Amino acid sequence: MPLLEGESKFIVFDNISYHLIQHLGYIFTLLSLSIKDILWLRVILVIAQVTLAIYQLVISRYDVMVWNMLFTIVNTYHIIRIANERKPVKIPAEINDIYNNVFYNMTSKEFIYLWNLGKYCNGENKVIIKEGENQIKLFMILQGVAKVTRNEKILTMLSRGDFIAEMSFLTEEPASADVYLEDNVKYIMWNQEELRHMQKLNSDFWGKLHNVLTRDLIKKIKS
Repeated sequence: MPLLEGESKFIVFDNISYHLIQHLGYIFTLLSLSIKDILWLRVILVIAQVTLAIYQLVISRYDVMVWNMLFTIVNTYHIIRIANERKPVKIPAEINDIYNNVFYNMTSKEFIYLWNLGKYCNGENKVIIKEGENQIKLFMILQGVAKVTRNEKILTMLSRGDFIAEMSFLTEEPASADVYLEDNVKYIMWNQEELRHMQKLNSDFWGKLHNVLTRDLIKKIKS
């Protein structure tokens, strides 16, 4: 049946159908306000924007439809980016326990990125940290034992998965104790300034790293 003069070239909806489509878009928009995960937040927003764009297309509000489609394109781009960032990467078997026990709040991709910023080192029978000195490095023991002392009194012993100089990193104050590496200690070392720079580049990553170091510090205080 041919369309009458003045009728839309699209399928003709009644007023109730128009409003259902419109309200469905608003419902998805409202739903997005309760979602904390940024990926799912953007997915729900895309659904809402596409729904509203369909509604604007039906009522021939092409200008508003274009805006909704523009928002959809932007959010779709970020969905793809975030999904790619969260795509799991294989963690080498030799450090898988460290990821599971220490860096479990990071994605595997974030962990590998952080790990690749570090440098593997070896040391034995030497003082790696001196009390009162400003620190420019952050360390984690991979093999062997390190002894933390103050005034020749042993405060604690550090082993695989424990950080060294994390308090200095968090507070930016001089070291509060000496740290002595015993026989055949292997460790990874990061530049503190390079890590602090991540606070500006990626605040989410920085927050996760800060939590990791805070947990390590609390564990030492309790012990």
